[in-house]
Amino acid sequence: MFSLLRQRGILFLGLSNTISQLGDRLTHMVIITLIGVMFPGRISVFSEFSVTFSLPIVILSPFAGVIIDHYNKQQIMLRCHVIQAVLIFLTPFFILLTHSIVPIWILVALFFSLDLFNNTSKNSVIPDLVHYDQYVSANSIIITLSRIATFVGMVGGGYLMQRVGWQLGFYIDASTHLIAGLFVLGMGAKEMFEPVRKVDFSLSRELKKSFNTFASDLKELGLLLIKDRMVILVMVSVFVLPFVSAVAYTVLIYLVQQEFGMGTAGVGLLGGIIGIGMLCGAIMIGHFGRYVNRALIIMSSTAILAIIFFIGPFFITPVFLYIVAFIVGIFFSLMGIAQDTILQEDVTKGIRGRIFATKEFIANATFVVWAVLVGVIAGFLSPYMIIRFVGIVLIAIFVFTITLYRSIPYEVRSKL
Repeated sequence: MFSLLRQRGILFLGLSNTISQLGDRLTHMVIITLIGVMFPGRISVFSEFSVTFSLPIVILSPFAGVIIDHYNKQQIMLRCHVIQAVLIFLTPFFILLTHSIVPIWILVALFFSLDLFNNTSKNSVIPDLVHYDQYVSANSIIITLSRIATFVGMVGGGYLMQRVGWQLGFYIDASTHLIAGLFVLGMGAKEMFEPVRKVDFSLSRELKKSFNTFASDLKELGLLLIKDRMVILVMVSVFVLPFVSAVAYTVLIYLVQQEFGMGTAGVGLLGGIIGIGMLCGAIMIGHFGRYVNRALIIMSSTAILAIIFFIGPFFITPVFLYIVAFIVGIFFSLMGIAQDTILQEDVTKGIRGRIFATKEFIANATFVVWAVLVGVIAGFLSPYMIIRFVGIVLIAIFVFTITLYRSIPYEVRSKL
C-alpha cells in the first residue's frame, strides 16, 4: 500500500492532507484556548462554536459538488489553504482591535466553509492521480496519515496552545495551512486537474438544480423510511452519534478545561483518547463484526451509552471522564460501521449514494440543532443535569429501536 507514496501525486496529496488535518485540529485547540481565556464559566460559548463550524457544512453541502466539478481541483485546494492561512493570521489583530468574540465566529464560519470545498476536492482528485485498481490503497494511505495527524493535533496541539498561548497559537496554525497549500502544487501540472467541462453554464441555474435534487433525495428517503423498518432503525440511530458529539463538544470540553482546571491540554488529551477508542472499535468490528447481528450492535451500543451518561454525574472525575471517552470512542466506531453496513446491504444500488449523502446531512443537521439546544438549556441546568438528560434521551431511543426491531420479520433480522 505505502509503495504508492513513490508516486509524486499521492505523496504530495498525502503530505498536504496530513498537514491540513494537523492545522484543522490546531484551529480547534487555539479557539478552545481563547474561549477559556475570554469567557470562563460559559458553556453557551462552546455551543456557539459548535454551531458556527457545523452550520456552513449543512448549508453548503448541496452546492459544493456542483462548483468543484466545474473548476480546477488543484487550484481550489491551493486557494482554500492560502485564504485559510490569511484568515487565521489576521484574526488576532481583529480580536485585539475589537475586544470581541465576533471575529472568531467570522473566522470559524469562513474557515470551515473553505474546509468543505478543500476536503471534497481532495476526495475527488484521487482518480486523477492513480489507476482504478489503486483507489482503495490510495484512500487507505490518505486516511491513515489523516488519523495520525488528528491524534497529534489534538493531544500535541492541546499542550502546545497551553504553553505558547492563543496569539502565537494562531500564527503557528496559519503556517500549517500555508504549508499544506504549497504541498498541493507538488501533485502535478495544473492541466492534470482541469474539469471535464469548464464553467460555460449558468452557475445560479446549476445551484438551483443541485438544491432541487437534494430536496428530491430527502423526499425519496422519506418514502423509503415508510416502507423499510430496518432503514428506519438505522436512521433513528444516526441521531445518537451527533447528539452525543454535540454534548461532548460543549459540556464535556467545558468540564475538562474549566471545571477541572486541566486547560486546553486536557481537552486535547480527551480528544486523543476518543480517537484511540474509535481505532480500537474499528479493529474490533473488523475482526468480529461478521459474526454479530449488526442491529444488535447498534442497540446495545445505544444502551451502554445511555447508562454511561445517566449514571455519569454520580462519578464524574477527570479519570472517569477519560475512561468514558475511551469507551465512547469504541462504541462510536461500532455504531457507525454497523449503520453503514446495514445500509449497504439493505438499500438498492440505485439509491445507495443518495441515502448515504442524506445520512451525512442528517448527522450534521442534528449536531447543529443539539448544539443550539445545549447552549440554551445551559443557562437553566447545570452541566451534570444536562449529562443526565442525555442519558434519558438515549434510553428513550433505545426503547424505540428495540420495539422497532421486534416488529421486523425474523427472516430479515436473521440476515443482519
